[in-house]
Amino acid sequence: MVRDLTFEGNRALDDYTLRVSIATSNSSLWARTPLLRWVGLGQKRFFDEREFQRDVLRLRLLYSQSGFLEARIDTLVHRDSSAVYIRFTIKEGEPVRVTQLTIAGLEGILSGERVLRDLPLRVGDPFNRFWLRASTDSIVSALRNRGYPFVDVFRGFEVDSAARSASVTFDVEPGPRATVAAVEVENTRAVGPDLVRRLIPLRAGRVYRDNDIYGSQRDLYRTGIYDYVDVRLRDSVLEGPDDTLVTAQVRVREGPLNQVRLGLGWATQDCFRGLGAWTAHHALGGARALELSGRVSKIGTGAPFSWGFQENVCRGLRAEQDSTRLELNYNLTASLTEPILFVRGTTGTLSLFAERRSELFAFVREAVGGEVSVTRRVREDLPVTLSYRLERGSTRAEPAAFCVFLNICRDDDISVFEGPFLQSTLGLLAVRNRQNSVLNPSRGSLASAEIQWAAPAIGSDTLAQFTKLQGQFAMYLPIGRRGVFAWRVQYGTIVPPRLDLEGQSLRVVPPGERFYGGGPNSVRGYGQNELGPVVRVIETRDDARTPNVIEEDTLTSASGGNDLLFANAELRFPLPGVAGRLEGALFVDAGQVRVRGQDAFRYDGLRLTPGIGLRLRTGIGPIRLDVGYNGYRPQTGPLYRRVDTRLDLEAESFTPDRPTSFFDRIRLHISVGQAF
Repeated sequence: MVRDLTFEGNRALDDYTLRVSIATSNSSLWARTPLLRWVGLGQKRFFDEREFQRDVLRLRLLYSQSGFLEARIDTLVHRDSSAVYIRFTIKEGEPVRVTQLTIAGLEGILSGERVLRDLPLRVGDPFNRFWLRASTDSIVSALRNRGYPFVDVFRGFEVDSAARSASVTFDVEPGPRATVAAVEVENTRAVGPDLVRRLIPLRAGRVYRDNDIYGSQRDLYRTGIYDYVDVRLRDSVLEGPDDTLVTAQVRVREGPLNQVRLGLGWATQDCFRGLGAWTAHHALGGARALELSGRVSKIGTGAPFSWGFQENVCRGLRAEQDSTRLELNYNLTASLTEPILFVRGTTGTLSLFAERRSELFAFVREAVGGEVSVTRRVREDLPVTLSYRLERGSTRAEPAAFCVFLNICRDDDISVFEGPFLQSTLGLLAVRNRQNSVLNPSRGSLASAEIQWAAPAIGSDTLAQFTKLQGQFAMYLPIGRRGVFAWRVQYGTIVPPRLDLEGQSLRVVPPGERFYGGGPNSVRGYGQNELGPVVRVIETRDDARTPNVIEEDTLTSASGGNDLLFANAELRFPLPGVAGRLEGALFVDAGQVRVRGQDAFRYDGLRLTPGIGLRLRTGIGPIRLDVGYNGYRPQTGPLYRRVDTRLDLEAESFTPDRPTSFFDRIRLHISVGQAF
């Protein structure tokens, strides 16, 4: 059995490339590790002498194709009674390098110098045959996207082994520029061929482009109607030198037009949660999508399912002392999506909803309403959405928050700000998504910018008006074959207008629109909404066990801010075992939530929390466990005492003692999907 397989001396080619190029391979972790292999689990891979000899030839050929003609491969094999230990020692030598790179045949079509700059193979690189083929494909792709479907590229090279140099030439025969004469659609059933043609960018009379072929497949899959889509040219060869017309074929296979989705889950902040959805993909004709969906969370922590789970399986909610914020959260939505709103590339959605949403230590919001949104794809990776949302709801927050920001401390006065009232919001969102994966990105970037405006001019109540801006940028950099270094920055600000209420000049930001920090997707050294401004209230009550004894409890609530700044950095790396689906992570999160005008963004105000994590890759995204460390004292904030129906200020600035136990300084987060 192969217990150890290693490589030494390789610099140009990494271990992963070498391992997948040979037949001999390591046994699995369970079969190799002394402390684990006695269990008898894990896949055992055995040593084959003949294949091992061929592996040496395979590695020599791989290095030769990669430009290292003088590479030498030596082996060391150690055997005992039941195992084989193998080491490949590699002396790569100096590579043959590309000294000249030329391209001909692009005159009047493209700049040859610009094309050469974008090729995988460049002057000064090792003469890698794989990069040579990739460069040929790049030239073909560039011309096919400019209307030349029958382009041929002939590559030639001369190698001087003694001088370790190579000159490479590409001769391009573009062929005629072609126009799409017709688009044939086959195998349609419920959705007719005319509608299929409307849904795709491929059009008769347009200059042929490969991107239209791929875009047509993508757009048809995006409707959710099709199980199979194949878009290609019917013409495989030129019929003559003057042939400038091509015919495109679209072959489809419709899947079930009605789908049902059900899901159950658990997370540290939501406790048990569930979702259900029914989607009709061709409702009312026209490939429209009608969806009825429902989501619930905090099952088992409050009414109507008060099973006390916050004391055991959902201990992340144990610190929440307001029972109403532990009650069941829900969202019921009905939406209808129009895939072609006036022109292709523009979609419209109409939604109606009812929801109850609570944030730990912060607020509870109940609302019903509707939303209309229009999305236009300016580019394939740049959708822009304009939306209008109208809802009627109420938001109950900790009364002390109104004392802090509005100097309103009586229950009767506070109830005016809790609603219910109308909130009307006009929003504009732009997202540039260049990630290579939605569920688990390993390269690319994501940028987004959003502005929301609520005002009486578009239907909002006077107490629900604000301008809110948010933006973020995230970058994903591959390290080796499976490692990733990811970082993100976020900024947000809210600008409320000044209101004159009962002789007071106030700036009111609804609690549900304020910024809160801390949790699995922001600064992970803090629990949900623990980062940022807080207020504390001393509540008194009679001790039920001892007559005439008064007990005091101090309740802590997040009051939110109108400015936020977050920065995250994370190194993700593979871990052995679980069929390569397990990853580790090291992260550092920094952030601050403040009240503009009272605090300033200062270096010493930022909270920096490191941590470690595990990820298990699944079909729905990575299941994530993160442990963040917080060495700071609890957030400073005002302290109030409740006296009958009012709140009296006890201390303008109060800071509890810093936790003495190490375990009190860590925060555990379990969720699905990467933090960013």
